[in-house]
Amino acid sequence: MTHKRQLWQTFFSFSAISVFFIAIIVFYTVNKSRHLIKDIYFEELQVKGHVVARLIEPQIKNNDFDNVNAELNRLFFDLKSYVTVILPNGKVIADTRKDPSLLDNHADRPEIKEALLGHVGRNIRYSYSVNKELLYLALPIFNNEDNKVIAVVRMSMPYQHADQVFSALQYQIILILLLGFLLILVLFYVVARRFSQPLLEVAECMEKVAAGDFKVRLPDFSAIELHRISAAFNQLIERMEDQLHKIHEQKNQQQAIFQSMNEGILAVNKEERIIAINRAAAEILNISADAKNRSMHEVIRNSELIKVIEKALATDQLIEDEIVCRGEPRRYIQVHGTCLKDEAGNTIGAMVVLSDVTRIKRLEEIRKDFVANVSHEIRTPLTSIQGFVETLLDGALADKETAERFLNIIHNQTRRLNMIIEDLMVLASLEQKEERSEFQFSEDYLAPVVQNAILVCQSQADDKNIRITSACPEKLKVKMNPSLLEQALVNLITNAIKYSPENTEVKIEVTPGEREVEIKVVDQGIGIPSDYHDRIFERFYRVDKARSRQLGGTGLGLSIVKHIVNVHNGRVAVESKVGKGSTFYIYLPYEKS
Repeated sequence: MTHKRQLWQTFFSFSAISVFFIAIIVFYTVNKSRHLIKDIYFEELQVKGHVVARLIEPQIKNNDFDNVNAELNRLFFDLKSYVTVILPNGKVIADTRKDPSLLDNHADRPEIKEALLGHVGRNIRYSYSVNKELLYLALPIFNNEDNKVIAVVRMSMPYQHADQVFSALQYQIILILLLGFLLILVLFYVVARRFSQPLLEVAECMEKVAAGDFKVRLPDFSAIELHRISAAFNQLIERMEDQLHKIHEQKNQQQAIFQSMNEGILAVNKEERIIAINRAAAEILNISADAKNRSMHEVIRNSELIKVIEKALATDQLIEDEIVCRGEPRRYIQVHGTCLKDEAGNTIGAMVVLSDVTRIKRLEEIRKDFVANVSHEIRTPLTSIQGFVETLLDGALADKETAERFLNIIHNQTRRLNMIIEDLMVLASLEQKEERSEFQFSEDYLAPVVQNAILVCQSQADDKNIRITSACPEKLKVKMNPSLLEQALVNLITNAIKYSPENTEVKIEVTPGEREVEIKVVDQGIGIPSDYHDRIFERFYRVDKARSRQLGGTGLGLSIVKHIVNVHNGRVAVESKVGKGSTFYIYLPYEKS
């Protein structure tokens, strides 16, 4: 559809109407002018006719027709008109153009008939005598005695004179009306433009609003109608801007919530194209977050998840499943799928919620391992104690030396049980207080904590002639719980002594960084294979279980170290090579002053 400006539509409509009315005015004016000019010329002929009638009336009454013709021929040049005198019987007795005797009877002429009746006769017709269209006016001459018509004076003149005047007048009329029409058009264009300008401003504002610019406002027009439109439009824009601002805020909030969810959200349409995906889903599935509008078969590489989505599209029931994302590390994902429906109840797509249960699985495995390890660690000394007690009860008490040896074994196993229980209680206490945030932290010097840990382990080191050295800045302060950090260092130093041969060295080195303090415990022991580095801090996990029990370990020392460091919002690490010793790291938060 072709769109035109309202200004031009109105302008052309008005022009057409103006042309119509001006045509009517021209037609009326021209006709009126034509009749007016005719009347003027007829009046002129009538005046001349009365003059002629007075001049020839005496000759007519005296029947002196020859003098009438001579007098008329003399006056012809002055009157610039044709004059004919006709008797009541139609005979021409005088004429200024031709010899009267050569003219036929004029009784049948319309103007003559009218004059013979005593009226002024008028007529316009073509004269074959002079080959011109003439204006005719006939005046009766009355006999004073009986008031009868005794002769008729007919005046005539070429119609072209009137026609020339009329043509000139007609040209002037048309020219004036045309100029007036053009002036009216110009004035109307100016007025129409003035009235259409506000409409253009309204249109421009609406186009800007349609383009998303809600800062535009209409001016305050002087006309009351336009003022009302302007006020209503501006109020509407303000409301729309406010509503869009609220919608934008809600969208941002929903998007922030959507992207901040720990659960992965993935939605597809009926064509199996991704219509929504949050950050968690992209991370879980290891795909790009800009996968929107792409086919799920192109993006998702897990066939189990694709099957769940296809089931959700095909049924109204909630789909639950657990899938495995293979790779390093392997991840376990719990999937809940459901179909998406519109207001009419038609299926428009499907959505799946992805929950990473890898940690739960890992904790479950750890719990199972822990229960198994605790059972095993406790059952071993208990079985030993039970066996030796039964042996003593069966009569071994009679042999003092054997009984004493058995009782020492029972004592050692009981002591081992006690150590296991104490370490378990320490772990439980750490976890409980960590959850309740019951630990007290303060800015303290780190050097005394290191020295206290060395003093606790010194006698154990002396037994193996192991030298313990330390390097820690005296003025270094760290936010910590001194007693907990000391216990963590004692556990690391004790392990270093246990697994180091005699006549070696254990070093404790403290190095402050920009954001962390690094504490290293370095030994020259047997080392740890790299395969065990990831699990060395788990409960009851031992690289060499027999050697660990032989050395009196519970398998909980490093786990306690990790928990203590976690309480300090720090981290632990290990570097070790078989036969070249081990280095355990503790990193604590630190702000360099």
